[in-house]
Amino acid sequence: MVNAVFRFGEFRLDTVKRELRRGDAPIDMPARVFACLAHLIEHRERAVPQSELIAAVWRRDNVSDTQLFQLILRARRLVGDSADRQEAIRTIAGFGYRWVVATTVEANDASEAGAAMPAPMQESAAMRDVATPAVHAAGVHADATNGVPAPAMASSASAIPRASTGARNAQPVPLRARRTPRNALAGVLTVLALVAIAAALFLRHRADTTPSVSAGPDAALHVAVRPLDVGSGPDVAWVRLGGMDLVADRLRRAQLAVLPSEATLGVLTAGKADADGATARLRRDAGIGLIVDGRVARDHAAWNVALHGALDGTRDVQASATDNDLVGALRRASDQLIVALGRDVPVEPADAASAERLQRVRAALLADDPASAKATLESIPDARRDDGETHLLHAQVEQRLGHYDVAEQELTQLLERKPTSDDAYLRMRVFITRGSGRIRLGRAQEARADFDGALAAQGAGNYEHALGEAYLGRGASSTIANDYAAAADDLGRARVVLAQSGDRLAVARADLEWALLDSARGAATQAMPRYEAAARQFEAFAAMRPLKSALIGLQDVQLDQLQNHAALATSDRTTAIAAGGGDPLLLRVLTLMRARILLACGQLRAVHDALAQVERGDQGYLQLSRDDLRIRVLRVELALAEGRRDDAAREAGPLPVALMAEGADDTLQAKANLWRQRVLAPTTAEPGTAIAPSTRSDAGSRAGAPYRRLAEAERAFALGHLDDADRAWRQALDLADADGTPRTMAMVIESWAGALIARDRLGDAAALVGRVGAWAADDFDCALLQLRLAHALGEPVAWRSALAAVRDLAGERAIPAELTLAPVAREGHRVGGH
Repeated sequence: MVNAVFRFGEFRLDTVKRELRRGDAPIDMPARVFACLAHLIEHRERAVPQSELIAAVWRRDNVSDTQLFQLILRARRLVGDSADRQEAIRTIAGFGYRWVVATTVEANDASEAGAAMPAPMQESAAMRDVATPAVHAAGVHADATNGVPAPAMASSASAIPRASTGARNAQPVPLRARRTPRNALAGVLTVLALVAIAAALFLRHRADTTPSVSAGPDAALHVAVRPLDVGSGPDVAWVRLGGMDLVADRLRRAQLAVLPSEATLGVLTAGKADADGATARLRRDAGIGLIVDGRVARDHAAWNVALHGALDGTRDVQASATDNDLVGALRRASDQLIVALGRDVPVEPADAASAERLQRVRAALLADDPASAKATLESIPDARRDDGETHLLHAQVEQRLGHYDVAEQELTQLLERKPTSDDAYLRMRVFITRGSGRIRLGRAQEARADFDGALAAQGAGNYEHALGEAYLGRGASSTIANDYAAAADDLGRARVVLAQSGDRLAVARADLEWALLDSARGAATQAMPRYEAAARQFEAFAAMRPLKSALIGLQDVQLDQLQNHAALATSDRTTAIAAGGGDPLLLRVLTLMRARILLACGQLRAVHDALAQVERGDQGYLQLSRDDLRIRVLRVELALAEGRRDDAAREAGPLPVALMAEGADDTLQAKANLWRQRVLAPTTAEPGTAIAPSTRSDAGSRAGAPYRRLAEAERAFALGHLDDADRAWRQALDLADADGTPRTMAMVIESWAGALIARDRLGDAAALVGRVGAWAADDFDCALLQLRLAHALGEPVAWRSALAAVRDLAGERAIPAELTLAPVAREGHRVGGH
């Protein structure tokens, strides 16, 4: 380290005294942050590679991207810099960082003392970092107030190291494309969130890559553009939202941080009864400094556009333009506003010829009307429909309509085109959109490769919001593939980047992905409050589609926790807000989830209605998604609940008897096999085929293991091998305890305790039945098990209480007739006996 004093702006960094001062005030900092600043300043004549900076600060190379990311963030904050301004530390995308602020060097009075210090002592001082606590590799921690993961500190997208990302792309981590039981809906819920991400990306389309000449006073300003005030008539109705999005895009191209139109509409919709309240929420909840309003009016053949920007009571900016072309008038007024804000006017987009119709399409998507969006796209002449932006928009519209195969084909062709390969930002969005669709089809490994492709795009670090969405998508695909460590790492990066971009709706989506990750790895106690917190954030933004996803995920956790009636209440709420929505994917997921909940609550006729609704949908998707298997298991359970054993046997026949193909949902297969065996029980004459034990150790197999061992126990019991059955039941219960999911534990206990009661081993049965007591108040099967035991024990008081509880929970389910008859007292019986 050079012994010198460096001055820049108000700051003075003394390398001998190892201090940073702002004016006369010293600034406390960890030693690593000081070492980072000193190294960048000393080598300010060039860009410093990431690897060099890591070696200089940590003296080792096994440092995660997140650690370097957080270090740069701290350094920037201490010298008054940010990712938006980059006046001191500039990110060199894909390489490293460079010190760019004007800096002078002064003589150091303590230079002799510094020179006399032995080099090892200097290094030791540089390496001490006692003020910095250990940070999780993902860079996040649980917020103590609401359980939502929050970044250890905000950061810039451009500070994400790109060299390491490239290395990961070169040697992708092998993924296992299967889901755990709690993860059965993760892929579907993930894509619901990612479809919204893709829409937000398109509505937040390309920013100008040319850096601003001077940052100016509004460099870190966050902006929201509200819907424009337009006259009446169908010809101009689209301008309200389409013009809003065009103005937002022009401001964004001028390097301003503009809230996505979708998020702005969410805040305004939530406060539509109180316009002043909505404005306050934009400033408070979305962190908006500049709110832009506009008016569009027609004067004969000319269009007049007036824009007004309110800077939180400090100053206003005005702009206006007149043009015979409406889009031209909107652009000119936007550019005047940009100049008034001290920014450079961005380059004209290439799609100017078809701009108005594309804005109409975006307006239709903002209004959640993909059918109108498609009709408008198809009205564009063929000669003007061949640019990349139009093709990408068309693919996104097809995805919104559920046509994933059509969208994927178009996106793949688009990636192979030369103009797309030259346009880094367009290429990133194409990869992100295709990856979102592939997640929808359960193709996690291919989706991961797409998000890798987005992150590997040249100059990806320049596109902060898209970078955050790519990390979010890659984390989501890793969750589905059970690669939880990789998922946590990428979701941590995504949340920090998106928080820095100013898009709080996107941050809420990152929180939803964290909840999905917790659900997948069985951490229900963390997942439930995170789902609830994410739902609150979406509700505050009136973001209905991700809100539905969060509520569906919450229902899944509530079912696993045997909170059946709470799940039904959440389902009712979700159904109410889903009314009128046209998303076929979301409706299918919601209806299947509701069918499961209705079955758990004994509303059997409603289950029939829900299944019929699902079957009226897209049957081709059922095979791709394995929903056909889930529906068949539901039919078996429904038939048994209604006493239709012949129908149950017919439905159970096609259920699997052996391991599904690699990449399948191991737990779903294990449950399906268990139900098949229960309906088509083995006999000594026809023992059937035993399910093969899994040799895998991944999370999906571990979660499916209790069901596999339970099937083994019930098979041995049916064949009269009682000792083998007891051993398998014990192993199944141990595995269920390790899994920790109440529904899994209850299913094993109900099976084993029922067999023990049948063998008159009531003491052993009582020990098991006592474990489900906490769930019997809300779960029919647990309450029924308590009734069986009380009846077998001949205890009339306990029997009457248990019978009342079962009747309260039965719904349309029949209670076995023998259990409704008063039990016969058993003289001299002791619960502890056999």
